[in-house]
Amino acid sequence: MILVQVNDLKGNEKLARHILTESGSELMAKGTVIKKEYIDRLTELGIEYVFVDDSKFLDIDFENENKGIIKEKVKEESRAIVKDVLEKHIYKNTSDLEKLCVAADNIINDITSEEEVMERVANIRKSGTDIYAHCINVCAFATLLALKNNFDKEVVREIAKGCILHDIGLRYMDVPYENVDVDMLPAKERSEFRKHVILGFDTLKDENWLSQIAKDIVLFHHERNDGTGYPFKNNAKSLDDTVKIVEVSDAFDCLLNGIGCKQMKVHEVVEYIRFHSLTAFEEKYATQLLRMVAMYPVGTKVITSDEEIGVVIKQNKECVDRPVLKIISDKYGKPVKEETIKDMTECLTMFIVDTVD
Repeated sequence: MILVQVNDLKGNEKLARHILTESGSELMAKGTVIKKEYIDRLTELGIEYVFVDDSKFLDIDFENENKGIIKEKVKEESRAIVKDVLEKHIYKNTSDLEKLCVAADNIINDITSEEEVMERVANIRKSGTDIYAHCINVCAFATLLALKNNFDKEVVREIAKGCILHDIGLRYMDVPYENVDVDMLPAKERSEFRKHVILGFDTLKDENWLSQIAKDIVLFHHERNDGTGYPFKNNAKSLDDTVKIVEVSDAFDCLLNGIGCKQMKVHEVVEYIRFHSLTAFEEKYATQLLRMVAMYPVGTKVITSDEEIGVVIKQNKECVDRPVLKIISDKYGKPVKEETIKDMTECLTMFIVDTVD
């Protein structure tokens, strides 16, 4: 069984798990052979990943194969709430926005209900997300970081609310931003995109159900410690820690899922955040975020420095860039018949060269 992105399905794959709708009803049963005409329908319904049988992987016992920061059911339910509210939202008409607090509370409750989530390494995958899922992802990252740093529970809730609303300003513009490098757009469009933080703040500034913490997150989440951000080029001294947590959480998910930039692979995003952790981002929060995210999620196919192809089957908690691999083909490209497991914390001369899509 392997987790496959719906966009990568070719047809004739066999489902290894049921596909459920947001309400929990069965959409497609385990064992169903996926026909080509099903693929577009799955995409329309917002199904991003499915588990399929693959003879190369049937004997692999994936550890925590579906473990993200929050449960998929909670993620999808929260995304549905955000999508429903924001798609009906019109600039300055804020009457329904308070309903988004439900999504924030769902995420906080899910994270705090599981003690292990605070310490486990999460398998986060790129998914070509939309803006609604992006808000949920950022909320999950930032909430977990805030909890790890023992922020007051009311502050955590305001951070979560700010994250759910942080990109509301994108609803008021037609500039392309999904899997588009905004910095490469014409100057007028680039400037227009950057106004989304101002427009979002302007919409929310008079809402008394929203604290200044949440409003500042909407306005400042693209600022950077070194003064290279926008809209005001503030530096670290001018930014609260609640904003700094969201800055790095937002940047991570933007890079991974293509919001205002081109999508990157997980390990590329990790390297980007790591490189900028001493300048653009607060080092403490950037380091904490990278420690809780698997550089190579379980199920990822990788190419090693020995020219072998392996599948990540387990994470090493203290060394997220050196997982445990099952080797499936040798350096000559031939399938490996005998089970070969390599723990990269023990095979110190071996490293991962790249991933295989």
